[in-house]
Amino acid sequence: MKCKATKKNSLLFEKRYKILASFLSILFILMTVNTKQLQAQMFSVGETGVNYNRPMSELFVGVGSMDADFKGGSGSGAFEYTGPVLSVGYNTSGINLYLSTGGKITGVEDRSYFNTGGNFDFGLSLYQSSKINLKIPIRIASRYTNITNNRALLFPTVNRFQFGMIAAGAGINGVWRPVKNIRIEVGAVPTYGFSFATGGSLGGSIGTVNAHGKLYFDRLFNDKGLSIGYKYDLRSYDIEDNVYDYDLKGHSVEIGITF
Repeated sequence: MKCKATKKNSLLFEKRYKILASFLSILFILMTVNTKQLQAQMFSVGETGVNYNRPMSELFVGVGSMDADFKGGSGSGAFEYTGPVLSVGYNTSGINLYLSTGGKITGVEDRSYFNTGGNFDFGLSLYQSSKINLKIPIRIASRYTNITNNRALLFPTVNRFQFGMIAAGAGINGVWRPVKNIRIEVGAVPTYGFSFATGGSLGGSIGTVNAHGKLYFDRLFNDKGLSIGYKYDLRSYDIEDNVYDYDLKGHSVEIGITF
């Protein structure tokens, strides 16, 4: 019975992987065919004004909280995490890279959290004027998450939570520019994809929602500006083994430099 269940899980795992791989392949083909059009649209928010040229890049740091809650039907929630996290990241046209960590460095003694990844976005414009820009961001996302429990020896059959993911989705993004050098941006993108254990054969699905709101003060110091904002990060893991089914919810405040 165990062999049959394992074989069934493996076939399901392979099927999910093939479906996601096919979907991502189609997206990459569409992006290749429409490269020039996408480059013209790729989140060039606010560039409709003749005399306006917004900063294209941003470096940011953040501080916030992360809650990893066990939702499996059985198990003891060995990798639940509740505590502060620190983050750093880089944004440019269509690209977002980030890293966040928590544990002893943030005052949590018995557990640690590490997360890193990136998003590739290209946009389909809905409305564009000198002050307002509204578009649909289409996203391909990848990330790696590691949660460790310093008391893992108490759980000999569950010794790590280390999962990567590849996902895709679409959402909404809007920018309002009340005056030339001030921008207000809000957006949200849900994604759905494939999650896999980096050190084993387990896999499953993952659903995510990323939302943000940011205030930009462009070119305060020559070509340098400032940004301040809020970010919401939701991830829901549905893994073959219930002991790895977790919901992760993060909130963070970020401050950055634009250039």
